Amino acid sequence: MRKILFLILCTSCLSFARAADFSAAARGTTGAQFLELPAGARAIAMGSAYSSISGDPFTAYYNPAGLAGIDKFNVGLMHAVYFQDISYEYGIFATPLGELGVLAVSAQYLSVNKLAEIDKTGALTGDSFTPNDMAASAIYAKQFGVVDFGVSAKYIKSQILNSASTLAGDIGLQTRVGKCAFGLSILNVGQGLKFLDERNSLPTTGRIGASIILGSKWLVSIDGIAPKGTNPLVAAGTEYKLTLIQKIKVALRAGYNNRYASSKLGGLAGVNAGAGLDFSGINIDYAWSPAGDLGSTQLFSIAAKFGNSIKP
Repeated sequence: MRKILFLILCTSCLSFARAADFSAAARGTTGAQFLELPAGARAIAMGSAYSSISGDPFTAYYNPAGLAGIDKFNVGLMHAVYFQDISYEYGIFATPLGELGVLAVSAQYLSVNKLAEIDKTGALTGDSFTPNDMAASAIYAKQFGVVDFGVSAKYIKSQILNSASTLAGDIGLQTRVGKCAFGLSILNVGQGLKFLDERNSLPTTGRIGASIILGSKWLVSIDGIAPKGTNPLVAAGTEYKLTLIQKIKVALRAGYNNRYASSKLGGLAGVNAGAGLDFSGINIDYAWSPAGDLGSTQLFSIAAKFGNSIKP
């Protein structure tokens, strides 16, 4: 079974590599860009180097296989306000099914303030519109020995003046060797959104990553990211946990992602930082993500585990 899963994902990777255009000349050729907005303040503070991380419900955004080891009901919620009051929400609910694996559902929603409508000459029409984007996913993950497998199917809808919708999917693998973990995923594979007579492809993205736990408190991770429509990217992050009192821990995090750094925004673009509080199965996390001349974003998320452990 492990060989079959590995073969499926490698075949998908080869097909993806042939179809995708990883170059600066391809920028602006993909639609549904909201799908590239990261999820989870912990992950964002670590530069989004998260394809090999497991046990956190937000891992499903980076690699659906990250949910395979969950043994309790998990909830993850995130809120962020980007530039120009752009609001972004992400939520996920995951439940273990014993030997059957893990089932989860997630949703992400991006909304923009009301905009004035103009005609082809640039004149105001007196009307307005409110663009928004959404995606809803059903996710399944399961452990096969030392290999974790995950897959998701998602419905995507975008509304500008007209609306368009499509279906897409994610697939991923994770494995562990001692205190090291490795991940591989392909995200947002689908036909793309079609507005009127024009279809824009989805921001299909390949990720490959590794992480290691040093001692019992220090986590280091790195990801290679290949998004369709731009050059390959590198992300790296670290987390250090301190125990305050019994069952209460504080985490300090930092990361780097050259998505913003490569766009010549200046300043600290690409650098991320944050902190988190972990107590009794509840994690409250904060991330600070500067984008140079565009300003910075403050992000908050909460993840919680409930109920008794359900193990395969």
